[in-house]
Amino acid sequence: MVRILVVYDISDNQDRLRLAENLFRLGLTRIQRSAFAGEIDTQRVKDLIRISGRYVRSEGDVIHIFQLGLRDWERRIVIGREWGLGSSATAIL
Repeated sequence: MVRILVVYDISDNQDRLRLAENLFRLGLTRIQRSAFAGEIDTQRVKDLIRISGRYVRSEGDVIHIFQLGLRDWERRIVIGREWGLGSSATAIL
């Protein structure tokens, strides 16, 4: 299993909605309006890359896919109410 973080900026509303639906189907959880995270197996990572490529159509469209180790994820800092994954966390810097 691999911890994945996907952050995207897709200009077309339909494409953005379809991408979000596909990320959900792959087992990821929405953590922000344009960000999903979760654990998926290696084959699903390949599917994620293939599927994501369908939605980058305009010059300004971009999708970032990060593979994170457990330590990286545990060291994240959440300021405010966390969406979807883990417990609510607040950090003050």
